[in-house]
Amino acid sequence: MRLSLLAPALYFIPLALQAAITVLMIRRGLFKAFPIFFAYTVLVPSRDLVLLLLLPNSGNRYASVFWWGDAIAILLSIGVVIEVLRHLFRPYPFLRFIFRGVWVVAVIATTSALALFHNSSLKGADKLLESIILMERSARILQVFLLIFLISVTSRLGLTWQNYSLGIAAGFGVYSALDLTLLQFRGYLHDLSDSTFALLGSAAYNLAVIIWTFYFLKPHPETTLSSLPNTDLASWNDALSEQVDKWHKH
Repeated sequence: MRLSLLAPALYFIPLALQAAITVLMIRRGLFKAFPIFFAYTVLVPSRDLVLLLLLPNSGNRYASVFWWGDAIAILLSIGVVIEVLRHLFRPYPFLRFIFRGVWVVAVIATTSALALFHNSSLKGADKLLESIILMERSARILQVFLLIFLISVTSRLGLTWQNYSLGIAAGFGVYSALDLTLLQFRGYLHDLSDSTFALLGSAAYNLAVIIWTFYFLKPHPETTLSSLPNTDLASWNDALSEQVDKWHKH
């Protein structure tokens, strides 16, 4: 596929897929369970559509919509991390300290960006741009660490990768890892043009959206229990009590 065709494809595919995710979340009521991710899913394609309409007359208005939209999307992506952890750790009170730690990191990242914006010697757009970039890097690092952590504890907590929360974290984590890698190697790969790097970054985001689409469009049938199994619960209770007594004696 030629680059001239690849760029529009990478632009419009996420718009269509995120629109499908939005509709599905509304139909299944998932927007109530994941309101921050739902807001992110609505915001990003909406901003991109507005930018597409502003493209023929691009100027200050285009830049304002892009960067302010990017700032809001970054804040929402940080909120998604907290939202995912809240869903996953709710049944595990002993992991609440991790949840509090993420809150602290998120507050520090946001506060640092605001402090840089206030104290920077830069002026106007450059000052805002520097703050947004710092906050974006902090969010990406946080999302990568979230994915690494979830990979390490998923089996231990008895979780499966069919979980919506894990799918959301996987999409953000993969995208953030690829985005940070591109930024890291950009200074060493001088032969690649800015347009090529932009395409690679867009491809990384497309991969994240495809992961979310797979999780949200995949059927999640709910199994209903029509009747209780015919078991002797009293015998189960006695056997379990006996094993607990043996464990205490040892």
